[in-house]
Amino acid sequence: MENTGIHQTNRDEDVIEKFDYYRSKDLLKLAQDQECLLQVSEICTGRGSTIVACHSNSGSNGKGKGIKASDADTVWGCYFCHQWLDQGTASKEEKESRYYQAYSQQVVEWLKIARSINLKPWKVEAARNVLKHLGINHG
Repeated sequence: MENTGIHQTNRDEDVIEKFDYYRSKDLLKLAQDQECLLQVSEICTGRGSTIVACHSNSGSNGKGKGIKASDADTVWGCYFCHQWLDQGTASKEEKESRYYQAYSQQVVEWLKIARSINLKPWKVEAARNVLKHLGINHG
């Protein structure tokens, strides 16, 4: 199931920002049992049951106070790397750099899933839907 919504916020009296949020429970479920893509040295557990879809913390991806970024702006991460991304003491620049390196790999992983003929149909559909949302041809 996917849901795209528009969020509007007022900053100053005359500025309205709109963001197209992509929501998909199936896309988030794809992270289960995958490999951590954040791979933060010395804390990463690699793969396993703690892997989740980690949302971007960048305002340019729709993150706001009390609002998660779009589900299309997620990367697979283990518990410890996710904690580092959200609450760690690293600089904003270091976290964003690590996130965007992982995001490039995330898109590759979604492409592999979208092209697979051996996976469950819901997984293939979730990957294809997010790629379509991002304007990426999975063919």
